[in-house]
Amino acid sequence: MDNQRIIAAGFVGGLVAAAMNSIPILNFINCFCCAGIMLGGAVALVYYDRSFTVREYINPATAITIGITTGLFGAFISLGIDYMIYLNFGHWEIEFMYDILEAMEEVPSALEEMIYELEQELEGGFIWGSILFRNLLLMPLFCLIGALIIRVFINKNREESI
Repeated sequence: MDNQRIIAAGFVGGLVAAAMNSIPILNFINCFCCAGIMLGGAVALVYYDRSFTVREYINPATAITIGITTGLFGAFISLGIDYMIYLNFGHWEIEFMYDILEAMEEVPSALEEMIYELEQELEGGFIWGSILFRNLLLMPLFCLIGALIIRVFINKNREESI
């Protein structure tokens, strides 16, 4: 394992995972089993693989290391992106939900109460701790899964070409 290449791949994959996790509209892809975050792990492993002139078999330990490294980079980059979006747009999710409610003919009272409670909780400003905690749980796990999945395809193509 080459640590410098792993860190570079982790950073590139972390950028992809963070963008897919934090940028509005792009983050809807994560409704499908965190596919955007897994894409970050996959991009990192492909980047790592392409950094070698002679491509070799990628062992599971390398894929695990790259996946977790990508997730950790992604968690902190995502926190920064979330904060920049918060500074520019505030809690845009609440406004989005209010727009949906206004378009509905009949709004269930439970839904109105839930959104009101959410708005009260978010009045304190940007929630550093909970966002970072969520990111540190989800990002390494799903980047790891993405790296392991793409590892199978990379090694399978490598075996077929031999």
